[in-house]
Amino acid sequence: MYLVIFENFLDKLLVIIIITSMNEFRLTSQRKLILEELMHCTEHPPADMIYEGVRKHLANISLGTVYRNLDIMARHGMIMKIETPDGQKRFDYNTDPHPHFRCEKCGKIEDIPMDLDAPELDPSHPWVKSRKIKASTLYYHGLCEDCAAQEIENN
Repeated sequence: MYLVIFENFLDKLLVIIIITSMNEFRLTSQRKLILEELMHCTEHPPADMIYEGVRKHLANISLGTVYRNLDIMARHGMIMKIETPDGQKRFDYNTDPHPHFRCEKCGKIEDIPMDLDAPELDPSHPWVKSRKIKASTLYYHGLCEDCAAQEIENN
């Protein structure tokens, strides 16, 4: 899989068209609806939330179909799969490397609107040398704005 940073939606759409034409991957009407639903979500929804949105346009789609298509699109680099510490899978339309924040109280996942880089690992360290590290992720946790305000209000 290649890491591609998109400047705009049209660039990403072009790459999706190229991926679908080069692979045995078809951009079916179901996949288009799933992508459109995810594109309009900012809260990094789980599959069941995407399923509810897609069902408004395609009543006969199953939750299993949505799960399978999300996994396929994540494997092809069209979307990002975020696995939370509690084992829940969330999805992000933005595949550019970026940090996330997860609220420990309500479970909300947000993009952190700052350019942050993971610290560099020492390539000469034995631990690093004995592994093939492909990527890193910055993931912060605490209380979101709403839950933090609610906690202050309750104290």
